[in-house]
Amino acid sequence: MIGKLSYNQVEQIATELEQAKQTVEAITKNLNIEVIGDFLATVEGYSKYLQTTIEMSKDADHALEELKNRK
Repeated sequence: MIGKLSYNQVEQIATELEQAKQTVEAITKNLNIEVIGDFLATVEGYSKYLQTTIEMSKDADHALEELKNRK
């Protein structure tokens, strides 16, 4: 878990952010709006951050489980 959210919930949020970014990119592709490009880069970065957080948290859970089993 990350906070009160399960890994699946966080992963779903990251996926939805990526899909929303792609939709906005498709709609604004030919409009050449720089502000939208900056915003979409931020959304993409946050989506990747969430994915990385999930992986790190899972690795930490695995390490903690191994430590518990050694007792």
